[in-house]
Amino acid sequence: MNDARLHEVAREELAFLWDDLHDAQCSAAGDQWSMACDRLVERIKALTQLVGPTPWDEVQIPLLVNGVYQRIHDELGIPVTVDMDRVARA
Repeated sequence: MNDARLHEVAREELAFLWDDLHDAQCSAAGDQWSMACDRLVERIKALTQLVGPTPWDEVQIPLLVNGVYQRIHDELGIPVTVDMDRVARA
């Protein structure tokens, strides 16, 4: 497998992990946080460090509104900007 294909697969997996994190949070008691969420965040962080951040407009709105997307990137020291006006319109 060449490097470009490996990078593409890792980016796709990262997008799926954001979906999984949203699903895990929705499935947690009271839509809060769970150990499953923690495990997914660690995987998201690992891949983000390899391939860069998933664009905010490809992440589920609740993860933007509650600041999870921003917090994860802040913890990694990766600056991200979310257009909260566009999020509010969505």
